Amino acid sequence: MDRIHMDSRIRWTSTDVMRPTQCSVGYLEVDLKMQELRERVRTAGTLEKYLKGHPIPAVCGPDDRMYLTDHHHMGLALVKLSDEWDAGDNPAGKNPYRTCSFQVIKDLSDQNEMSMKQFFAKMEEHHLSHPFDGQGKRVSSIPKYLTALVDDPYRSLAGLARKAGAYDKVDAPFTEFKWADYLRDKIAVDLICKEHLAQAIHQAIALANAPAASALPGYHGSRPASALPVLAKIQERLAKRHGADDAAPDLPPA
Repeated sequence: MDRIHMDSRIRWTSTDVMRPTQCSVGYLEVDLKMQELRERVRTAGTLEKYLKGHPIPAVCGPDDRMYLTDHHHMGLALVKLSDEWDAGDNPAGKNPYRTCSFQVIKDLSDQNEMSMKQFFAKMEEHHLSHPFDGQGKRVSSIPKYLTALVDDPYRSLAGLARKAGAYDKVDAPFTEFKWADYLRDKIAVDLICKEHLAQAIHQAIALANAPAASALPGYHGSRPASALPVLAKIQERLAKRHGADDAAPDLPPA
C-alpha cells in the first residue's frame, strides 16, 4: 500500500466534521477537559486563543471529514460542550465550542476512488488509527462518532500521569494506550475518580519508574523514590489544571 506522505496546515472549521480513529477514551479526562474549557470561555477570546494554539491533528478523509490522530479527549469535550450549549438558553449562533483548529497532517479529500475500508486500512498501516476497545482487545470497526467512544479509565490515568511527570511525551503512536495497558492490572479501577485521582496518579508514577516499564515509550529510567513528585505536589498541580491556569506547567520529570 502506498505511503501516506505527511504535510501540515492549519484549518479552522466546524467540530461537526470530527471523526475518531480509536474506540475508547478516558471519560474522566474528558470531564476534566470540559471543566477546563468552561473556565476558558468565561473570559472573552480566551477559548478561541487556546484552540488556535492547540490545533487537533487530523487526516482529512475521502469523505471530507477530519479523522483525529490525537486529542480525542479535547475533541469529545468540545462536542459535548457544544451540545450542552445548544440545549441551554444560549444563542445558537454564538456557540463558542462549535468550531476549532485542526492541524491537517494529510488531505485525502480528493481521493474519490478510495473506499472508507481502504482508508482505514491505510490509516492503521501507518499507525494513525487504533482499532482496540476499552479493554485493549481488537475490534472489527471504529465508531463513526466521538460520542460513541467507550470509557477506558486507565486511558485517563495514563494521560494524567504523563502530565504529572510519569513519563515523557514522545513521537510514538498511541503511547498513552500502551501505558494504560501496563497500568491496567496494577491499580484498582476504583481509585480512578476525582476523589482519589491524586493517589492513583501517585501510584502510576511509581509504577512508571519501575524497571518493568522500561520498554514503554517515554520511559524516564529508574529514579530514586525521593526524586518522584510527592502526593501533595500532584494534588496542587491538579487543582491548578482544573482551573485552566496556563501559568501552571505540567510537573517536570525528576
